[in-house]
Amino acid sequence: MMATANSLPSQFTVRQMTINDISAVIELQVRAFPGLPPWRIDQLQRHLEVFPEGQLVVSHSDGRILGSASSLIIDWDDYAESANWSSITGDGSFDTHNPLGKTLYGADMGVDPEARQQGIGTLLYEARKELIRERGLKRLLTGGRIAGYSAVASQLTAKEYVAQVVDGKRRDPALSFQLENGLVVLDVVPGYMHDLESHGFATVLEWLNPEYTSSVSLQASLQHAALEQASAEAMRGTPRPRRVRIAAVQYLLRPIACFEDFVRQVEFFVHSAKDYHAHFVLFPEFFTMQLLSYINEPAPALAVRRLARLAPQYEELFMRLAKETGIYIIGGTHPVFQRGKVFNAAHLFTPNGQVFRQKKVHLTPTESGPYQLSRGHGLYLYHTDFGNIAILICYDVEFPEVARVMAEAGAEILFVPSCTDGREGFCRVRYCAQARAIENQVYVAMTGTVGNLPLVPYMNTNYGQAAILTPSDYFFARDGIAAEGTINQEQLVVADVDLDLLDEQRVNGSVIPLQDLIKDAYDSVVHFSDYKGQKAPEADQSEAVSGLHTQDAETRKSPEREEIDFHAQADLQGVPAD
Repeated sequence: MMATANSLPSQFTVRQMTINDISAVIELQVRAFPGLPPWRIDQLQRHLEVFPEGQLVVSHSDGRILGSASSLIIDWDDYAESANWSSITGDGSFDTHNPLGKTLYGADMGVDPEARQQGIGTLLYEARKELIRERGLKRLLTGGRIAGYSAVASQLTAKEYVAQVVDGKRRDPALSFQLENGLVVLDVVPGYMHDLESHGFATVLEWLNPEYTSSVSLQASLQHAALEQASAEAMRGTPRPRRVRIAAVQYLLRPIACFEDFVRQVEFFVHSAKDYHAHFVLFPEFFTMQLLSYINEPAPALAVRRLARLAPQYEELFMRLAKETGIYIIGGTHPVFQRGKVFNAAHLFTPNGQVFRQKKVHLTPTESGPYQLSRGHGLYLYHTDFGNIAILICYDVEFPEVARVMAEAGAEILFVPSCTDGREGFCRVRYCAQARAIENQVYVAMTGTVGNLPLVPYMNTNYGQAAILTPSDYFFARDGIAAEGTINQEQLVVADVDLDLLDEQRVNGSVIPLQDLIKDAYDSVVHFSDYKGQKAPEADQSEAVSGLHTQDAETRKSPEREEIDFHAQADLQGVPAD
């Protein structure tokens, strides 16, 4: 990446780091941060392998490297604000780089001491911001040294010192510069890294991308998805299958005596799905609560945390089954620990040995209350050999915005693992899942738990039914239901979905809701009132009209906008409007 802004001094160039720059960058680090260990050769090589676009240098016209910046992409929800440099960067390896994240993390920035005060650091920050805008990321996040704190550490706490720098009462070599470049302080954390001048403290700083939107345009999303699909097919040498078979497990929660009992029940359904030649198999939300029937912990929050400790065995089981069968397994949900919190996380296990987690975003009162779970943040689209898929966990499907974002990003199949204890809850999930299929022209596969676990907190009754749902049009199954199970019976529901039909319906359907949404039609709500006994004051309606038509040309609104404003003014004056 090259930066040639008008403000860039002609002798400086910002560009992507190369292998040939590594020795010069290490020498720069030694000069810029005396007393601190510089990057190692293997670390910088790894950075270039993992995320080459995020590794930048500023070179002089004579070839000298005068500045460098190292970055990676993360999902900030995976970390607490008190997380330290080592945990975020994987001890400097950047193995924590997550291309699906929305946060660019600035791991390091250094400028040659002899070249400071010439705008080199600002050029690096501007290059990072440009990278964020290009990739549609949400923010820049970094940790900053407070080297000036050592001089006043006996008089002020680190937070007091930072507050004075933010207020302009003091200057700090690093923090003042970062504030001038548009970053804001989120927190002051101890133990961020070994830095004697900062006494181990660091600031957590953020710059928000003003151009960030939570979803991209449908056209851009489809173009991006088509390019990625073509690239993946070229690597495989053959196009991906367009007819996809989905198996959804209505999982019976019965008391068990040990983990091996759970394994046998899971293996039965996965092997059955393989016998049916399924490409995907879906398990329900919270189906691993069955394991608590032999753990015998009555306290809800403690029970969930004891269950979370079984995550390694749970993941090992499903990773093995995905590899053995060649099936993509949506392994329901299982509680997981992350940074001192517990999340309800869906897991996607791939035949290639990968494991992906989608944490539940919208929590029910039971989850946020007795279970004391934390909500997730961020949504993921998974590009597989059999289509682009996303996972919406139970209550998440009841929010239309979630499915719309994923459909606009390119999702073709939504998987909805759920767990409901009564018909009312089941119907909410089922009807919303059907609506999401129609609104977004996607397939939706859902399933839930059935059976009873009398000794497991909040799992004593379950009401569930698996279904594979389609958009409602001539192209698809009658009533938009490709297949559904018998309510509250243990079984495997299997159906085929055709991705080519989906593509055709998105162009030639009876209606095309994925494209026809008019977002700016909902930007104004006009209130009228008509209460019993209310008296409308006399008013000359023509005055309201003339008031609109005497605007200056520069501020005159569109006809549609004038109509809205006219009715609004008429209402305020008590004049009824058609």
